[in-house]
Amino acid sequence: MDFGQFDSRKASEMPRALHLKHPGTGKLLYDGVDAKGNPDEAKPCRVLVLGIEGETGQSAILESQRARIKQERPAGEPVTISNVHDQIVKEIAPLIVGFENVNRGSKAATAPADVEWFLTLQMVNGSRTQLSFAEQVRSFATDRAAILGEGNAS
Repeated sequence: MDFGQFDSRKASEMPRALHLKHPGTGKLLYDGVDAKGNPDEAKPCRVLVLGIEGETGQSAILESQRARIKQERPAGEPVTISNVHDQIVKEIAPLIVGFENVNRGSKAATAPADVEWFLTLQMVNGSRTQLSFAEQVRSFATDRAAILGEGNAS
């Protein structure tokens, strides 16, 4: 068996498509409806994401940690949900390299211009079933199965 197929570091540098879910209901998102009024499954709302194990992901984490060290809080100052969310956004924003069927108003979202806007549409809230877009991207970027694909390893 060729174990090269398990090179998640190399695979992490190839964008993979994350089909977005509604941050409240968890239902898959599509751009528009078909003639019968059902979601148009030919137009999934997706984000193109790099994996966290690649050079891009590791650099993003390192830069985020360096920035956090420079901005250390005074002892005893609480960490807010907003602080946590901002940290997640800084770490994963560089991993988004494109959008499919995601619009910002009447225009198609683009990377890197619309990445921060997209990731800050909701905040983390601690729910395991209502994941913000930032949480969905983070989960996908750290999921080896998503990054390695559906290989036929046995």
